[in-house]
Parts: sequence; structure tokens; C-alpha cells
Amino acid sequence: MLHGLSRTALNIIIIVCLLLISWIHLSQKDIENEPLEPLQLPSLNSGEWTYWTNNEGVSVLLRAGGNTDGGWLLLRGQQKSQPLFLPASNWADALRPQLASLPGKEEAAAVVISGPWPVSEQQAMAALVIQQQQLHGGNGSRQHWDSCLRQHSAGALWLADQLSLPWYKLAQLTRSQAETLSPPARTEWADWRLQRSRELRRQWQDEQGLIDIQADLAYHRLPDGTYQALYQSLADAQKTEVTEAMHCLPSQQGSPNE
Repeated sequence: MLHGLSRTALNIIIIVCLLLISWIHLSQKDIENEPLEPLQLPSLNSGEWTYWTNNEGVSVLLRAGGNTDGGWLLLRGQQKSQPLFLPASNWADALRPQLASLPGKEEAAAVVISGPWPVSEQQAMAALVIQQQQLHGGNGSRQHWDSCLRQHSAGALWLADQLSLPWYKLAQLTRSQAETLSPPARTEWADWRLQRSRELRRQWQDEQGLIDIQADLAYHRLPDGTYQALYQSLADAQKTEVTEAMHCLPSQQGSPNE
């Protein structure tokens, strides 16, 4: 087919093909490095939680919730969480037989209550659980993610997801773990960022999901607003956040409650 072409014409065709291949390659590279548009993420409400200060130093969070039938009490221990649905009236009779099955006996724990009871009754519930389970507050100081991790928390969350770590354990990521992972491509990051923001919002909007979140925040003594800040960090986070987050990580794992 090309027999009738001169050597000069063939050379021109080859050069044009090489230029076309180079242009396609550069175009794809430019798209890969092009920043993603910010997500318009609805804000998360406060949840209207209040802390109850007790002599044992146990983290206790209370809120009006549930329904006319009753509400939830959740005890967050070191190994697991145990939710209990208690009736709106005669809750003490329903709670006492279940105390033996609750986790956290004689250990640091957190208590979260969301139901239709007055604050005074919620405090009485928490006091009964603390007394019967002989709970204590453990390390009384609030735990913080360092400033580098807070600035790149979206990237750290991606790393945690790849390693099947829950969101509240970002401070337990190590550099040796992260180095086994390859940063995501642009489309992969875009899909993950959108899906993850929806998951975080969906869990917050579900009452039992919200209770679980608050129990984790209280048990690990993370500052107020940690979850909301993590959610909002996904709005304009780019895939470079993953590499930046890797640079934040220590070589060895910190304490369990970080």
C-alpha cells in the first residue's frame, strides 16, 4: 500500500505518527495530574450531645433521641461495643438483668445514651452501668492527631481503608504499612472520595450509626468535631493527599488510644 510513496513522504508519515503518539501520551498525563473539582458536601449537624462529668472519669455522652417506645444505651469497651435498647419507662428493670452481658468489666470504657428520658434519668443509667461494671476513665487526657495528620486526613483515611483500619485509628497507621500501597489514579481517587463522603454522611444521619461514632470518639477521647473535619476534608482533597499523608506517618505504631 505504501510502495508508491517516496522516502521523504514515508519519513514525514513516521514523524507525524510519533508526534501523534507523544501528544496522546502527554494529553493523558495532563488529565491524570489535573485537579478534581471540589465536592459540595452538606454540613453535618452537631448531634446535640452533652458530656456528663462523673467521679470515675468515664466518658459519658447523652442526647435526646430514640422514640416513644424507648432508646439506646451503648457501652464501648476495649474489645467491643454492646448496644442495648431500653424501654421509655421502667428502664431500670430492663437494664439490670443485662448488665452481666455487657463488656468492659473493670476497664476503661465509654457510655453513650440516646433516648426519650430526662437528663437526670440518663445520668442515673450511666451511673448504674459504671458502678456495676466498675468502669474507669483510663488516660484522662484527650487524644489528638498531630497537625500533619490533620492536614492530610483524607489521604490517611484512604490508606486506612486499604488496610481495613477504622477511621478513628488513623493515628495508628505506620510508614511501613503505607509503603506497601501504591497511590491511587485520578479516577480511582475521585470515585473513592465521592463514595466515602457519602458513607460518612449516611452513618452520621442514622441514629445507631451516630451512636457508634460518638462511642468511638468518646472511648478514644478524640476532640469534638474530629469526625466532621474528616468528612469535610474530602471536599477538595486531591490524590496527592495520599503521598503527603505517608510522610506524616511514624515508623512505629503509637499507643492504642491515639
